[in-house]
Amino acid sequence: MAMTGTVPFEEALAARISLIKPSLSQVQDCLEKRPPRISPGIADLIKTLIANNTEVFLVSGGFRQMIEPVAFELGIPTENIIANRLLFGTSGEYAGFDTTEPTSRSGGKAVAVQQIRQDRGYKTLVMIGDGATDLEARQPGGADLFICYAGVQMREAVAAKADWTVFEFQELISELPQLNTSQ
Repeated sequence: MAMTGTVPFEEALAARISLIKPSLSQVQDCLEKRPPRISPGIADLIKTLIANNTEVFLVSGGFRQMIEPVAFELGIPTENIIANRLLFGTSGEYAGFDTTEPTSRSGGKAVAVQQIRQDRGYKTLVMIGDGATDLEARQPGGADLFICYAGVQMREAVAAKADWTVFEFQELISELPQLNTSQ
């Protein structure tokens, strides 16, 4: 229930992963058999932003091992990924997850966004997400604008607090003509 904000994220994460305890080979097998699916239009939005010299970061409560292929496909450099990291022993057995990652705990996305702002000196920072942990990034020193993406799952509690709710990424491209390279 971390996505709706009813359970602290770190508790939900620890509980979920302790049930699965994935080995490195299981993670690799999962990626091979069930590659991540990318929401329609996100590649065009990322391409437009990057073409206009806007840095894009992928901040996720998911695991880096599952996020990196998505980032690669979207053209987001690995150094612009902030996500949890599964840890494995020398034989590839599950050894836990890195609890030092800011995204491993409640409020972690806010910390990550604040760190990005501090490190890069951005004047304006926009967060796009679909869950309560994304909305948390709208803290002082964090995201200036939170856009709720409801194209996969509409979370009313998140949308109600968002600055803007979109169902398709094309809505963002169309509403941000200064970023649209076709104009």
